[in-house]
Amino acid sequence: MSEFKITTSWSPTGGRNEVDLTFCNLMIEVGNKVVTEFLDGRDNVVPQLQIPAYYLAEWMAENWWALLWEPRKNEDEIPQSASPTFNARHSLLSAQHGFALPRLLFLPQDRSVYISSSGRDVELAGVRFRNTASTALKRELVEEVLRDFVAKVVARLEAGSIKGTFLQDAWSQVIETDEEEAQFCRCAGALGLSPYDIDDWIADLIERLQPVLGDRLLMDLCLSSTLQTFESAATLAEEAALLTKNAATSTLSPLETVRLPADNLSVQAYRRGVQAADLVRRRLGIKDTDPGAATKVFDTLHVDTTVRGEPRRRSDEEISITGAVVREDSDMRVALLQETQPKRRFAAARAVFSGWSAEPHESRLLTSAVTRDQQANRAFAAELTAPKALLRKRASKNFLSQSAVYELADELMIGPDVVAKNAENNGIETAWPRSGL
Repeated sequence: MSEFKITTSWSPTGGRNEVDLTFCNLMIEVGNKVVTEFLDGRDNVVPQLQIPAYYLAEWMAENWWALLWEPRKNEDEIPQSASPTFNARHSLLSAQHGFALPRLLFLPQDRSVYISSSGRDVELAGVRFRNTASTALKRELVEEVLRDFVAKVVARLEAGSIKGTFLQDAWSQVIETDEEEAQFCRCAGALGLSPYDIDDWIADLIERLQPVLGDRLLMDLCLSSTLQTFESAATLAEEAALLTKNAATSTLSPLETVRLPADNLSVQAYRRGVQAADLVRRRLGIKDTDPGAATKVFDTLHVDTTVRGEPRRRSDEEISITGAVVREDSDMRVALLQETQPKRRFAAARAVFSGWSAEPHESRLLTSAVTRDQQANRAFAAELTAPKALLRKRASKNFLSQSAVYELADELMIGPDVVAKNAENNGIETAWPRSGL
């Protein structure tokens, strides 16, 4: 068994077209389970599908850059309710062409890809896919498996003297892309677009932003933006990057002896953020029930949350990018864009994690993207500004009333939604309507 593997065994009969020639026994493994396994109409367990591989390879080649780079754009958007266009780029069901396939979903998370499969009944085909599985792997490993599969299908076509198919044309574009072009392609893919069929204004904007923001900030921008929001978000990103140049210097020196938890892909990303917040408190001698914990951390690291750097008035709800951080060895400069101090405090806590986890000379945006590092910095901020131990201490019979949530929010100088969500995420019931961070 394998964490992710695609195995093909070609039909010996061959064929005269791309469909017949690529007919094969296909098996896909995810998280050490065979997700192509199904029960047929006689309740026989069959591990492999007998289908043409052409349509799967064509779908992968056509959506190559989005498949590997486009994440969900916010926590509130669950995979099952994602837009049809997003699912078309990330769900294997889009490659069916009349053949039953498992419900397999690829969700990029910047440096990794989360792959999941769930059970599915296909009544017309008399097939029931019964295995549920998931895994998170480094993006390079997923790319290697997909690349090998598509290349084998293309080689099969060429060996059969079949030329000029959509798959072959699309795959040629991918494999002929050099490294300089690949950076542009990754940005387009993160936006959910094909770099080979992109509007001129988007291409021009990406190319203009690259020298202004640099590769890392530009990628953070694209990971958090859609086609509809890209232009306005780009303005925010430019403002944030500009503001960091004149921001006061903060320091990471007090954390130099603390080892940041590694990003373990086998566990959910938020756990890394929570663990990191606990390590920071312990290193600085702060109790996990101290309501002034976040303020003490900000003071120690010289992070000023009183200054709003964003010069153009916007409501906080319109801001998908809430700040930026530039790390230079043990120094960092933080720009906070939101209008209210509670939201700036949350963003400042996110900036601490992002600066701490960044490379010695790296810049990062604080965004709504569902990538592992952004998920971790949000969890870090929630635990630092509204510690779960304090919430448990203040809860009455494991319950926080709406007034209790507001009182804690005022005391902690953080939004009531942060208090409520961190309470609920740790098994404490609240009277607050659930909302995203």
